[in-house]
Amino acid sequence: MHYLRAEERLVKFCMEDWQRRGMHLLQVGLHSSVMPEFFWDCGFDVTCCEENFRAVQKAGERTGPRISYQIGKPDYLPFDDDSFDYAFLSLYADTGYVRDFGLPSFLLKGKKQTGKNMYEPYLAELCRVARLGVVVVGKNAFSFCRAKHAGAVHNPCSLWLACRKFCPKGRVRFASTGFMPRFMGKNLHFLNNAVSVAPFGALIGCSLQFNAPPMTGIGAFIKQEKRNLKEVSVIQRNIER
Repeated sequence: MHYLRAEERLVKFCMEDWQRRGMHLLQVGLHSSVMPEFFWDCGFDVTCCEENFRAVQKAGERTGPRISYQIGKPDYLPFDDDSFDYAFLSLYADTGYVRDFGLPSFLLKGKKQTGKNMYEPYLAELCRVARLGVVVVGKNAFSFCRAKHAGAVHNPCSLWLACRKFCPKGRVRFASTGFMPRFMGKNLHFLNNAVSVAPFGALIGCSLQFNAPPMTGIGAFIKQEKRNLKEVSVIQRNIER
């Protein structure tokens, strides 16, 4: 099954609260099916950090000067602190990338690691260079519908807890997509493009927002109205006395 549309919807859902215009996003690696031009079309200024020089050359021919490229690895990004507003990392590799350039080195390391500690080198670097938010996507170990991508599957609970550790005062959102296996009827495949907070999709994503407001605008409005009503009731009681 082709998951590109589902992946794009998942990423859009994870970054739906992000400001776009004038914001600079770092995509770590060209191994994801979600290409840098996808983020450029979403309104970001985009820089991509990739470890394979041939992959950078090929992508540069496709994107032109719209995207900036830098050679580097996910666990040691060659950027200063808070160099970007946002960052994106995929924990799996597209089959086309693996065919042309092989599996990224950090995914080879990931196969030998387990638990929350396997995410720390990459999350630490992403949170260091991004000042506002980070999105991480991966393959779901809880799903019966496995995505055809190279790389290990991940426990959604472990991924969420690791993200929570690096975003203790902000907001961490979880979502998944790609629910229907290939043997199900084609008339149900539209469900693969649906995004849900249920942890059973083939692909999972976590969004870290470091400066998240405590509640939405409508929530703040309702809370303020309740406060005003309470003040009015206090004034009325004082008048009656």
